[in-house]
Amino acid sequence: MMADTAENTTTGREGKREAILEAARRVFLEVGFGATSMDAIANEARVSKQTVYNHFGSKEELFAAMIRSACDRMLEALQQAAQSGNPEETLRAVARHYMDKLFTRDRLSLYRILMAESARFPELSSIFYECGPKVTRKYMADYLTEQTTRGTLRVDNPAIAAEQFIGMLTGCHFKAQLGVEAAPSQDVINAYIESTVSLMMRAYGAGPRR
Repeated sequence: MMADTAENTTTGREGKREAILEAARRVFLEVGFGATSMDAIANEARVSKQTVYNHFGSKEELFAAMIRSACDRMLEALQQAAQSGNPEETLRAVARHYMDKLFTRDRLSLYRILMAESARFPELSSIFYECGPKVTRKYMADYLTEQTTRGTLRVDNPAIAAEQFIGMLTGCHFKAQLGVEAAPSQDVINAYIESTVSLMMRAYGAGPRR
């Protein structure tokens, strides 16, 4: 009986944590970091402000947890994509998933918030990079290192190659990020993916260098 109670308590705590994270996502993306208060997040999550502070010690910590949660979901998807064993297919699957997420309303809103508020809150960019892009790039670098060890790729500097791979993909969304154009069509996105994967395989494939 005590075990059931403990399990229910843990489940309830995790449920509140997820509710707070989801509420934070909605409020941050709607009004920005500076205008967001812990009171507003508590009201959106339908919990007390003290409950929010029990889970997250500050607004910055809550913002970091929100980014980390999104990154964890991204990594899970990338890990599934990497199960094929074929580097070309894996890079294509990773690129497709990455691009699908890149043009979501939430992701574009987040980038605009960072650009708008980084001068007043310089820690936001560091939090975002450490909890999001840095983790994704490390995962890609580790994958390229593993494939080089297996002999399916030949990558002299996996960290640089990971930056190149992601950089080629993110170049596609620059105009949408600035809001000067709508998100590109699926045909354009597919062309970016195929070009990126082709360049990576020509540069780092295990066959003779071209």
